[in-house]
Amino acid sequence: MSLTDALRSVADRDTGRALRVFRGGKETERVGFAQLHLEAGQLACGLLERGVGRGERVGLALPTSPDFARAFFGVLAAGAVPVPLPPPIRFAPLEVYAHRIGLAMRQSRVERVLTEGVLAELLGPLLPQEQGRFTVLDVGSCRAGAPEYVPVPEDAPALIQYTSGTSSAPKGVILSHANLRANIDAIVAGLGVTEQDVSGSWLPLFHDMGLIGMFLTPVLNDIETFLQPPEDFLRDPGRWLRIISEHGVTISTAPNSGYLHALHKTGPEQVAEYDLSRWRLALNGAEAVDTALLRRFSAHFAPAGFRPEAFLPVYGLAEGSLAVTFPPVGRAVRTLLVDREALAEGTVAESQEPDGARELASVGVPVDGTELRLVDPSGAPLAAEPAVGSIQIRGASVTSGYEDGSTAGADGWVDTGDLGFRHDGELFVVGRTKEMVIVFGRNYYAADIEALAAGCPGAVPDGVLAAGIPFEDGEGLVVFVETRETAPEARNTLADQVRYAVSSTLGIAPRAVLPVRKGRLPRTSSGKLRRHGYQALYEQYAAPAHPATES
Repeated sequence: MSLTDALRSVADRDTGRALRVFRGGKETERVGFAQLHLEAGQLACGLLERGVGRGERVGLALPTSPDFARAFFGVLAAGAVPVPLPPPIRFAPLEVYAHRIGLAMRQSRVERVLTEGVLAELLGPLLPQEQGRFTVLDVGSCRAGAPEYVPVPEDAPALIQYTSGTSSAPKGVILSHANLRANIDAIVAGLGVTEQDVSGSWLPLFHDMGLIGMFLTPVLNDIETFLQPPEDFLRDPGRWLRIISEHGVTISTAPNSGYLHALHKTGPEQVAEYDLSRWRLALNGAEAVDTALLRRFSAHFAPAGFRPEAFLPVYGLAEGSLAVTFPPVGRAVRTLLVDREALAEGTVAESQEPDGARELASVGVPVDGTELRLVDPSGAPLAAEPAVGSIQIRGASVTSGYEDGSTAGADGWVDTGDLGFRHDGELFVVGRTKEMVIVFGRNYYAADIEALAAGCPGAVPDGVLAAGIPFEDGEGLVVFVETRETAPEARNTLADQVRYAVSSTLGIAPRAVLPVRKGRLPRTSSGKLRRHGYQALYEQYAAPAHPATES
């Protein structure tokens, strides 16, 4: 069954459930699923009249809106393949956006981009190097009178999902209708989703967690779906919480930084106004899980009825469509204290003392239809567990290749780029392979260093980047710390505190600590810190022309 067929099945039931979009805290648009199926077919007819061919990649540069939903399913109904692109309003400066979208368009050979009025006027001038290669189409003007639905086989591509580009340039992951259906079914089974659930999300729709987890999964399972633009959440996370409270949302998802933002921006008087008692699943993914934050969030929102058991740390990635592992639903978050030094050496030793230990959260076991294994540096499965290894996956949800022509690994196994270990059968993720910092022959996890630096007064919690930088006498640790502090004295104090926190806990002295203005560190389209190009970043902020006290 294709995704278009799946939407038709929901439309045929015609239960009246809908996709509902909120802006500025108010509902602005609503489209029922039956209406969405009809309008997708009408858009497909218009695209076919304009020469869109089967399997053609069509870019979607749209904000969170029913137009995005119409465009996504409309492209599929035409037998083509949607390529979600971030809309330019998410970026500053615009040349960064132009580079990002240009890369995706070239890699996927996009010739047409679906967008809306104002964005249509912006896209052309932003990409002068692409002129003549693509056509910008307004969703509203493309719909024809009669709907059309082009049949496609299950193994046909259904989505080109670009990786976040944290550790390398973004790559287009090819996901088939069968891949996505398998992952959506696994999500439903793993979370115990029913039609009585209500979904609410502010996550961007051009990334897998928002697109597959909080848009496709609820819509294709006839679940009432509330969406709001990510910029709305960033301005006021209370708008997200009010939707959950007032509309009885039972499932919502955010990365660690999202829960932290909501915690920081919501005072006790606001908490008292919310009813979060029906929020049964608060998934936490896409970033490292901060176990202390989960406890703080649970305690802060307990007066509103939020239950700690609602938190569900999960693991996934674009190559697996989305979901890879889930822990049991309704269980308190399972954590483990492990010795930092042993972990750095690739072994797992439980610790009873917080000092010198790292607390990690279980992300559970593989979802239905997905296999997971841990391998050593040679690629051989680990001989004994628990031990740290590279995480590899294969299965019905896992991609078979990328837009650049590369394919999955041997026997279908795909290397995730992440490191982890199993304990009592459950997966614990410890970091990314490319985020290891090696100094004087010893391994350090960047996440450990960053967590210590982020706890220093004046540091922006999600704005710390630890990197190994080559010097004449060997690799040295450099810590970049975003801060709102502008006075040189305050920045020097912050740098001293970071040095002390890292050296006293991990026994490694940073070669340099560079405070930078909040928002200056390079990020991916989803807001994650970009983990490549460290040398250029160091030269930018350590050079005399750009002292560490830049403001």
